[in-house]
Amino acid sequence: MITVSQIRGGKGYMSKHLSANDYYSENETVIGHWHGKSAWALGLEGQEVTAQAFDSLAINRHPHYGGKLRPRDSKVSFHDFVVSAPKSVSVVALVGGDERLREAYDHCVEKAFARLESFAARRERKGKFHGSEEYVRTGDTVAAVFKHDASRLLDPQLHTHLVFANLTWDQKTGQWFALQPKLMAEESKAWIRGRFYRDLEKACQQLGYRTQRDYEGFRLLEMRKSTEVAMSQRAVQRQRFEQRYTQTFGRRPSKKRIEYFIKDRKGAALKRFRDEFEVAFGTKPSAQQVSEFVVDWRSDKMATSSKDQVAQVRHHRLTVEQRSEVQYLVKQAQERERESQQKTNAQGIVPDNEPLSMTPPSISKAKPFKAAKEKSMPPRVVKSNQRIEAIRRMKRGVAVARASQGHPASLLAAQIRLVAKKNNANQRRI
Repeated sequence: MITVSQIRGGKGYMSKHLSANDYYSENETVIGHWHGKSAWALGLEGQEVTAQAFDSLAINRHPHYGGKLRPRDSKVSFHDFVVSAPKSVSVVALVGGDERLREAYDHCVEKAFARLESFAARRERKGKFHGSEEYVRTGDTVAAVFKHDASRLLDPQLHTHLVFANLTWDQKTGQWFALQPKLMAEESKAWIRGRFYRDLEKACQQLGYRTQRDYEGFRLLEMRKSTEVAMSQRAVQRQRFEQRYTQTFGRRPSKKRIEYFIKDRKGAALKRFRDEFEVAFGTKPSAQQVSEFVVDWRSDKMATSSKDQVAQVRHHRLTVEQRSEVQYLVKQAQERERESQQKTNAQGIVPDNEPLSMTPPSISKAKPFKAAKEKSMPPRVVKSNQRIEAIRRMKRGVAVARASQGHPASLLAAQIRLVAKKNNANQRRI
């Protein structure tokens, strides 16, 4: 999933929301890093995100020299794109301890970032375009990237904040402009989101996991839904809120109202419900109605916590059977990956760090009549045929290996070519 939100008056946003470790600890911090072509131009690329640099960009100032960057200031400071892994992947990576999945997820997020940046743009305001919504693509951004691995309710949830500053550099004009994220947001809903899931699904398959497409993009096939639900406390809260809202007001809550539910703290949640109830029914709700409706709100961070404590919370949310299931799933995937690598090596696919050998297969494995036929051929023709046969076997090995990793297309194509070749040979004999 990729969600987008605007950040207005972003000074202090980093310390309150982004650097707080996985949303749960006040005393531990998550270190973000700067990325993007504009980050390089500002001397930030690859560096740790500091509050000073983050707050400077929030108010349209150079992070090192303090000078004004784009000509006009804006109330919008940042655009926060959040890229999330499917729940089943998060559970296996974080609860099952499969670091391979976490690395694969991070690599796929890097690809998604590059695609998002390619759609960065600025508004065109000059001449006939004054006051219009015309834009020019720049493909240039500066973003603070923060990696988190938990929801506020401590559910395992791999997600990355790509916090794009409201800033882009236009190479043609040699100027800074406000970032126009319209194209980025539009493409993230379909194409970029789809590519992210396809990349991650392919990586999971290569690591030995079996997958299944669903509304979230895909899921790990061998994980039961009940395990995902046990690790999705915030999703359960949201579903129950929608049910309460529908029963109380006679209509489903809008997406905006659900966002309020997710973000509101207790005081704001109480006030919002009382105001809604009074507008809808012309009277104030009773204390019982308030207490029955407002049962969830955005919790504060813990004063102290550790990763071990969070792991214990997650551990107790699963039954013994569910915990065993997750561990077994990881072991099965690791075993499949090892078997796939062994098959690949046995079928002539040489690792990248080894030279490719074109030694032809042993003549003793060939059919007798074929060996007799080769004796009558010139040595040059025999060697040529042997090289062709070695290449064919190598390609066949590649196709089989890809098929074992969930990509049967190349194997099918090879089989189709083989059948066509045999048919052509039969026709010539006729």
